[in-house]
Amino acid sequence: MKRFAQLFEQMDATNKTNAKVAAMEFYFNSASSADCAWAALFLCGGKLRAPVPMRSFRAWSVEVAEIPEWLFDECYDAVGDLAETSALLYVNPNATIDDNQSLADWVEKRLARLRGLPESEQKAMILDSWARLNARHRYVWNKLITGAFRVGVSKALVIRAISLASKVAEDVIAHRLMGSWTPSAFAWEELRSIDNTDTAVSRPYPFCLAYPLQASPSSLGHIADWMAEWKWDGIRAQLIRRNGHTFVWSRGNELITERFPEMEVLGSKLPNGTVLDGELIGWQADRVLPFADLQTRIGRTKLSKSILARVPVTLLAFDVLEWEGRDIRNWPLRKRRAILESLGV
Repeated sequence: MKRFAQLFEQMDATNKTNAKVAAMEFYFNSASSADCAWAALFLCGGKLRAPVPMRSFRAWSVEVAEIPEWLFDECYDAVGDLAETSALLYVNPNATIDDNQSLADWVEKRLARLRGLPESEQKAMILDSWARLNARHRYVWNKLITGAFRVGVSKALVIRAISLASKVAEDVIAHRLMGSWTPSAFAWEELRSIDNTDTAVSRPYPFCLAYPLQASPSSLGHIADWMAEWKWDGIRAQLIRRNGHTFVWSRGNELITERFPEMEVLGSKLPNGTVLDGELIGWQADRVLPFADLQTRIGRTKLSKSILARVPVTLLAFDVLEWEGRDIRNWPLRKRRAILESLGV
């Protein structure tokens, strides 16, 4: 925890991108594999499901601060962050500071266990943890508990730092982090391995998103050479067919295959080793249904026959990212488009 708290302080103290990346690169080169894995998750914006109710966390913070609730609220209003307010107001001159436990130990033996405990045991564990940390470490720990850990870096910068530390290309790191990547020492070693060529069967590719044109349209060349797509009002998704199985991922890195059984049928028509990028849309009688209709299916875990009949879904694919098991994202778009059109699905 000590080293991770130091990393947080270094990154929080600067607004220079290169300095933040350098601090992360040093951490990834010096911390244990398990610590690096958890740090990567938190730095990328990941978090564990709320381990304790925030009302309880606040009540325990008021109790140990030994001040009236109204004064705690005044402090909270001034600070603007519950984790920081709690850390600042905790005073325990008899605390036994433990700076040597690793980040992985704090997360796996404490944070991850909190959610399943009775509230009385949650309180005991939280109070014990506060008594073992100094103020700055307690602040970072509270950030992890409340899910408010942020250090002003994008996932792309974290990937850059991991790439620099591991000497593995950024696009490879980005791809390996996609899907259901679970932090562990083993997962970290696989992530940073130069020799690792294995791809998880269900893993999607990073989504390439649209962005505003920074220059004039003339900078794109002659219009006769353009390739353009309609802006479909649906859900961006990747359809993956590998080893006889079909997977559908949303751009939010969520596996949504079971919500759209139509994609199982479509995927079964694709050759193994194929990944399509496109838009999931409501489609009936050769026309696109309003997004409002599609919304009636989003988030449903149980699909009735009536909803499937009322709002059937298809994928309007506009790119092929993998073909015959090969990553072809660096191939010319016209060549990828020709492959897509040859599929006939």
